[in-house]
Order: sequence, then C-alpha cells, then structure tokens
Amino acid sequence: MVVRKMQMQDKQTFLEMCRLFYGSGATSKGFDETIANKTFDYLMSNHENLWGYILEDIDDLAPVGYALITSYWCNEDGGNVIILDELYISSNKRHKGYGKMFMEWLENEFRGKAVAISLEVITTNIIAKQLYNNSGYKEDGFSMMTKYLK
Repeated sequence: MVVRKMQMQDKQTFLEMCRLFYGSGATSKGFDETIANKTFDYLMSNHENLWGYILEDIDDLAPVGYALITSYWCNEDGGNVIILDELYISSNKRHKGYGKMFMEWLENEFRGKAVAISLEVITTNIIAKQLYNNSGYKEDGFSMMTKYLK
C-alpha cells in the first residue's frame, strides 16, 4: 500500500469516498457535501494540524481509501496527540490488510513527532474496534462528550 498526501486532483475521489464513509454506518451523521468541500479546501490550505492522505494499492496505484488526521497539544500527556479523525477503506478492499498497514504507517510516520495517537469509533462498528484493538489501541476510560455551537 502507498500512503500519500492528498492533492488538488484528489478532490472528486475524496468526495466520493467521503460520501461512502458517511453512508457506511461508521458515523452518527450523514454526508454533507458542503462540509466535505470545506474540509478538502482546508486540507489544500496546508493548515498546520490537519492532514489528508489517499491510500493506494501498491500494484496499480488505484485509490483504496483515505484518512484525515489532526492534532493537539495535551498537557496531561506532555506533547502532541495525533487524532485519526477518519479512516475509510473501500468496501471491495476491506479484509485485505489495508487498515492494518495504514495503522502501522501512521505509527511510524508520527513516532518522535507525537506522544500518542487517539481515535474515536462508533460503538456499533465491531470490525473497526477489532482492527484498533489488534493495533494496540485500548479504551482509555474517557467518554467523548460534544456540544455543538451554532
């Protein structure tokens, strides 16, 4: 698998995969094309703590998924924490090791640049939870709580 930063020519691929991700049950919200476009534009602005990646098959370089990553400084942990915001693998490419390969890539890419990697997973996504558990991720005793600002 090849992991590369998203580029301007990836916009339609990202939007299509993002639509599929939000329709897959991996999130509690539906797809919003306006937000997805805004996210892509933000990625293209080279913001200091938001990164987008396209995952490609090593043989034909066809896109097999995407990932969105952000970060923040955590006083409790004493450094930058990387957040895997979204990871999508195309349905016809699942169970072929791409998720595991990406998680290994993520750890290697940010080792020495961050003290931890965090992620959230919807409680009903058993397969994703197994992937993350097998990659060494454990529930940390915290519950995510959100208040949306209007």
